[in-house]
Amino acid sequence: MSLRRVVGLALVVAAGAQQQPNFVHSFTPQAAGPILPLSRIRGGIPRLGQAANNIVLGNDQQYTYVVQAVFSDNQPFNFVLDTGSSDLWVVSTDCNSPDCEAVPRFLSSLSKNFVRTSRRFLLQYLTGSVSGEMCYDTVSLGPYSISNQAFATVEQTMDLGLASTGTSGIAGLCFPASAAIPATVGPTLLQNLMSAFTPDNSFFAFHLGRASGFNDPNASFTIGSLDPKFAPDRTLIAYSPVVRNQLFDYWKIAFERITVNGVPFTLSNSRIIGATFPIAVLDTGTTLILGPTADVAAFYALLGSCARFDVASSTYLVRCTCAVLVSFVLGSPAREFFLHPADIAWAEGAQGGWCTGGIQANDGVNSGDWLLGDCFLRNVYCVHHYSEDAPMVGLLNLTDPVAAMDEFRAERGPDVDGGGKDSSDGSLIPLIADDGWDTATGYVKRWEHRPSGTAAGIFGAVAGGIGFILGGVGAISWRFWRGV
Repeated sequence: MSLRRVVGLALVVAAGAQQQPNFVHSFTPQAAGPILPLSRIRGGIPRLGQAANNIVLGNDQQYTYVVQAVFSDNQPFNFVLDTGSSDLWVVSTDCNSPDCEAVPRFLSSLSKNFVRTSRRFLLQYLTGSVSGEMCYDTVSLGPYSISNQAFATVEQTMDLGLASTGTSGIAGLCFPASAAIPATVGPTLLQNLMSAFTPDNSFFAFHLGRASGFNDPNASFTIGSLDPKFAPDRTLIAYSPVVRNQLFDYWKIAFERITVNGVPFTLSNSRIIGATFPIAVLDTGTTLILGPTADVAAFYALLGSCARFDVASSTYLVRCTCAVLVSFVLGSPAREFFLHPADIAWAEGAQGGWCTGGIQANDGVNSGDWLLGDCFLRNVYCVHHYSEDAPMVGLLNLTDPVAAMDEFRAERGPDVDGGGKDSSDGSLIPLIADDGWDTATGYVKRWEHRPSGTAAGIFGAVAGGIGFILGGVGAISWRFWRGV
């Protein structure tokens, strides 16, 4: 989740000793659990199907990925499962705001294992915040049950738009250093999940599907094992060390350059102190790809009249029929990863033949230079290998650029250079391409391997375990404006 946070941890009453989690799982960590379908669901609060020994998810309009977790005594809730944050929190019945009342709320009196700490919890985003109390309870994710899991019951929310997603909270799978709940209270959800596995199997892996509902065969999320459908040969996965400052905080890797229709351009120098290369944060809690203003402007200039900038929403738009081939060169050692043209001309909410650009400008990303959300992650099989001293990110390109271009043109039709005639909106400013291209078609390289109504309303996570498949529902309007 892309966010800038101010953490308030006030001790109201002296809390007792730290609770010791008891992690229980129903099979050995090395066993390959069932691979369940993840797909896309449209409309309203999702009805998550029930199945034994798994987490069932759905994905609505590719905005958010939602997982169902169950607290003790059978209190199930839908959570945004987020690789860009570290805390687990759920709205409680003490939260009486309209946003909270629109979603299921946690009732502590129903849980025989619930324990209060009297320690206050505050998580403040660039826009919006949550506050409440740090607590413990038994939390189950599919076949896994964690007793004494530290989490927060939220009593107040501001500007989070939970009602639009049907989610009751957030389940983070990022590093403990980014957690608002301190280590003295208890380990994070990620730490407890990984504690069940040997070092070689301390990872979660996923591929995000594009279809709606719960039956997408091209989606997968596992913990402790790889899905052989997407990674039959694990030696093809390109692993890179996670970039650290003083501590490991987010899933970050080196970002070398972008190519547009085979034409490369070098990215700006990193804004991160001490970094010798641009840094990309991998975040399933963000829908689009966010980058520095200058770099994003240079990117869209290469698209010529295929791209426009909408002043009213501060959003780059791409003609919906514009077939552009983009690749990112990432990692250490660097490898090239191709993006499907549909992730560059993002069709959700398209108007007048113009689609939202899958890459948008945002200088508020604090932990890195770029935030690579679902528009990138849908194109790779991604492995997050957790370790306290040497975490890794593994990426395997799953997008064949030739096949993707053919598929895009078959679905969208031929690209016709509208020259701005597709929209009479005077706030649309055409970009001037230095290379003189009027359209961005062809030039295919050989495959080497809401509520606001502005740009904030279109940006929206996935995580899971052995036998876990995660999905999502709704749009989180505040996500785009927060920097990690």
